[in-house]
Amino acid sequence: MKMSKFFFLGLLSLGLVFTGCNDDDEDDDQNPTACPAPTDVLIDGSSSTTVTLSWVSTGDSWSIEYGESGFTPGDGTLVDADSNPFTVTGLQGDTDYDFYVRNVCDGSTSAASASASVQTSNPLVGTWEAYDVSPVLAGLGTTAITAQFNGDQTYVVTSSSDDAQSTFLGNYSVSEDANEDGIYYIVLNQTDPNSLTSEGIFKVYAASPDSMWYEVAVTDPATTGVTPPTLEGGFGSTSSGAYGNTNIQKYLRQ
Repeated sequence: MKMSKFFFLGLLSLGLVFTGCNDDDEDDDQNPTACPAPTDVLIDGSSSTTVTLSWVSTGDSWSIEYGESGFTPGDGTLVDADSNPFTVTGLQGDTDYDFYVRNVCDGSTSAASASASVQTSNPLVGTWEAYDVSPVLAGLGTTAITAQFNGDQTYVVTSSSDDAQSTFLGNYSVSEDANEDGIYYIVLNQTDPNSLTSEGIFKVYAASPDSMWYEVAVTDPATTGVTPPTLEGGFGSTSSGAYGNTNIQKYLRQ
């Protein structure tokens, strides 16, 4: 009977400082071309945690201000840019951002450019292959897992053992924000080959390739003594820590 509890663990549903052009500089106020604002700000690329911008401007020093879409310029986060294009890092996944660029001139700063907007990707979206299926699932004979999480919040998971392969379909939702440790909460609703719900946590570690830790447990149908890991408890908190780290799956982005 102990092994039946294990079955419900683990598998993914298997289980600016803004000064214009120096407000105190009357010459710059009368001649804005002395420190012209950048133009043609473009989003050259983005990921779940980065955005690369380019723009047209004189000079070789700029200030980038960004924040969640709709923020008031002057209230955002400032980054000094010494190259064009420039990549802003440390962003949240699946978030809408606005970006403004200012030209830093000799002793003054230009007005802001027009904004450029982009939504960072959901860090979960993509294809993942397990390099550690977790001791719990390995004990049940699982040898490989490939998970495809799509942008429309559907997923396809293929689980393999020595003598069989199974495919699981469903949809998922992810918490709007990660916690202070970068961990997201996830709920998966499997629709095929049968219906069940799993809940848990995951964290994507930016690298080349990205890696992911993932820990979930089936919550519907419920199993006595099995509860999902929590954001507060972090990894290893399935059933309040009863399983230690044995229910953590580890993946690499493909």
